[in-house]
Amino acid sequence: MTPRLDAATQRLFAALTRIEAALSERMPADPDRVRALTEQLAASRNENQELAAVNNTIAMRLDSAIDRLRTVLRG
Repeated sequence: MTPRLDAATQRLFAALTRIEAALSERMPADPDRVRALTEQLAASRNENQELAAVNNTIAMRLDSAIDRLRTVLRG
């Protein structure tokens, strides 16, 4: 390896070590907490899907009502 490549490789490994250390500090170590967060995430995703479906239904109904109003106003 060239000296510059060697230095860059050492900096990369040092940066990766710092990133891994930071991640391990931020990650919850309590398995119950991880399980609870996983369940909350799943519930939030389900709620998001339900709300998206409701939003789509409302949007379709509004579009239909707007079209009917336009027809009445033109007629």
